[in-house]
Amino acid sequence: MDMRTKIHTEVATGQSNRTLVSSTVVVDVNHFASGWIDWNLALDSTGGPNWAGNTVDAPVIINTEKDEFYKQPMFYVLGHFSKFVPAGSVSIPSWVRKDTAGLLHTAAFIHPDGHIVLQLLNKYC
Repeated sequence: MDMRTKIHTEVATGQSNRTLVSSTVVVDVNHFASGWIDWNLALDSTGGPNWAGNTVDAPVIINTEKDEFYKQPMFYVLGHFSKFVPAGSVSIPSWVRKDTAGLLHTAAFIHPDGHIVLQLLNKYC
């Protein structure tokens, strides 16, 4: 199968931080952001340290007591974008039908080698 038409992996959907992060990335790149980074890529098991002193989630949670780390769903969302939108890719217009606009979010990119990739967030699930 030609790579230009090959269907790649998906990130499981559901109401969680992974959906929020996916939606945020798609909306940001569709509004001319040239990149995206999470505020905290790794935090401890209590959600810290962070400047606000509250507990938050992160793509990677580190358990210092057990010398372990846990990849959260957000880790895989960011990995999905990173894998299929390599450096040098340029955002191109994409859209969905008006009746699905609140439930399907898309972002399309053209790679430096001319391949096109579409990132799709399905909020139907």
